Amino acid sequence: MTTATLPQCRICGHEDHYLGEHLAEVHSVGLEEYLGMFPGSPTVSDAALAAFETEREKNVRRTLPPVDTELRVNITDFAVRVNPDVPEEACLPLPDAYRFPLHGDLAVDTKEALISILSGRHVYIHGKPGTGKDALAHAISNLLRRPAIIKQVQPGSDIQSWFFSRSFDKDGTSWEEGELLRALRDGYTCRSGRKIPYLILITDFDRATKSQAETMRLVLDSISGRVEGPGGKVYKVFPGTQIVVTANTAGGGDSQGRMVSANVIDGSILDRFQRKYQFHWMEWADEVEVVKAKFPMLFERCPDAFDQVGKATAALRDAIGKEQLYAEFSHRGVCAWLGHMEDIVGMTGSVPKDLVKRGARAFLDGMPDDETRLSAERLCDPHIRGGVVGVARDTGASSDPLGGWR
Repeated sequence: MTTATLPQCRICGHEDHYLGEHLAEVHSVGLEEYLGMFPGSPTVSDAALAAFETEREKNVRRTLPPVDTELRVNITDFAVRVNPDVPEEACLPLPDAYRFPLHGDLAVDTKEALISILSGRHVYIHGKPGTGKDALAHAISNLLRRPAIIKQVQPGSDIQSWFFSRSFDKDGTSWEEGELLRALRDGYTCRSGRKIPYLILITDFDRATKSQAETMRLVLDSISGRVEGPGGKVYKVFPGTQIVVTANTAGGGDSQGRMVSANVIDGSILDRFQRKYQFHWMEWADEVEVVKAKFPMLFERCPDAFDQVGKATAALRDAIGKEQLYAEFSHRGVCAWLGHMEDIVGMTGSVPKDLVKRGARAFLDGMPDDETRLSAERLCDPHIRGGVVGVARDTGASSDPLGGWR
């Protein structure tokens, strides 16, 4: 295939040897979703496929395991191989409108964590809610076709079933191996039959009790990772298996009274994570691109509202960071605010001047007490006082969406 006949994106007309990266970064669309929209559309050039086949044949002749592929995805400034031997359903889903941050502290946090994860290290990531901790592991798994399993720690629950459980039937009792045991011991079997390691994501790790956290001690052993199975039998962890855990705290328990279910984690277990990173809130320059993609109708009708929300968001988070406001305002809070605004416009077909102020109720009413809510309103008020002017457009919505149901 010549340069003039490269695969063309059916959404915007972009041409490239491989459209997977473009679709994910620009349109937040996976290949399977894209092919569902445009069946039979080419996504890889003949030249790229030929290069991959040539390289694979050379490796087969050398009796070495086949390489993943020469097709690559650019993650920030890294070019990383994609594994076409793993189907999307074996990976974690890509978060809606996900973008790798390019500005501020979180861009630095993400870059360093990326280097460690892509280098195969066991990583502990902590930070406030909504800073993209879990989303990073999801993006790596989905974009690079890394087979992955996610487990969430629930305080006080028995997680032994992750590894094995006892079952009962007419023939008596027997042991049943759990999903995590099999993943840690056996790895993932690709479509070609070769085995590769899993990425294991464990969320809310600081909610773990002492006994729950102990399950990671053997697995993370720096000499030889092991996992215990039924009857006390111990197996070696499949080489290259990677553990990424996320938490709201650094392992020392709750220090501000807002993450009260967080526990203290044994220092000798924390020490087994080869890398530890703290994630900070996303800069508005990055966050606004995400929310514009999540709420396109709202952005089309009243784009200036996003600037007002952005300035108010910065004021709220600055006060929270200085412990002047006893609350949280994560990306979920921003989405609740903008989402309610979009609901109002969608239901009424118009843009009220006080739209931003009305939308703020979606998160303000969730503040812990009246005093905190009043403080948050005062922080937001200077940035949203002017109101918004909507772009006129016929949405087809009824002027009375309740249709007389009063």
